[in-house]
Amino acid sequence: MFSDLVPLYPLLVPFLLVLFRLVGIFVFVPFFSNSSVPANVRVLLALAISVCVWNFVPHVKESALPQTLPALVIAIAGEMSFGLLIGLMLGALFAGIQLGGHMISQQMGLSMAMLYDPSFEDQSTVVEQIAFWIALVAFLAMGGHREVINIMIYSFRTVPIGSGGLSPETVSSTVLGAIDTSFHAATRVAMPALVAFFVATLTGGLMSRSMPQLNLMSVGITINLLVGMAMIMLGLAGWALVSQESFHRMFQVLNGLLMPHAAVVLF
Repeated sequence: MFSDLVPLYPLLVPFLLVLFRLVGIFVFVPFFSNSSVPANVRVLLALAISVCVWNFVPHVKESALPQTLPALVIAIAGEMSFGLLIGLMLGALFAGIQLGGHMISQQMGLSMAMLYDPSFEDQSTVVEQIAFWIALVAFLAMGGHREVINIMIYSFRTVPIGSGGLSPETVSSTVLGAIDTSFHAATRVAMPALVAFFVATLTGGLMSRSMPQLNLMSVGITINLLVGMAMIMLGLAGWALVSQESFHRMFQVLNGLLMPHAAVVLF
């Protein structure tokens, strides 16, 4: 029975390697890994995208394919680690934007009001979920889901199938760049509100010094809540702009790594 599959080996192995490289975006990128979408739908979507990408993969000679089971397992592990690296970089940016929302909710006193977030299968605050959905809408509006597929297609030219992935120096520099972009996005999301909280706290301290009979604890919590709500309403459009700029910067990093001669085209 297995002897009948031998002629299909040059086609089946590249398809498996393409599939496992694309697994990374279906694990970490929220649009593709959203757990609210049924698992069978995500599996079928992964197979369909893998078939489409497989048609654009440069032809690999049969002699370059792994010929033994251990070699095949090592090749699959390398492809999966490369895909997980790309997916983790994009997922870290979403997490950074959520971190900015979490810092705002802490200052507002809403950090204890946790809700279940089906996107990450974890609990998060309301402000974090607002920041996440704004980032996801910005990601889709700028064509980020298409750019991710485009990057994965071009990655097979820079990092051929079975090549073992990127060098450790390249991986470390890429991961550090992704972390820097994530924390930069978190700072830009949270900084205006944190400045407003600082001014409100400073004002409350001056008021307590001039009027000692004022109950600063009860008044301060209310002031922080009102300031936080005002900054969220004023900053929703700014969060979308920060998300778009951060994703564009991340795609530039990935394109410089995997598509050095291609430009970033987002719609």
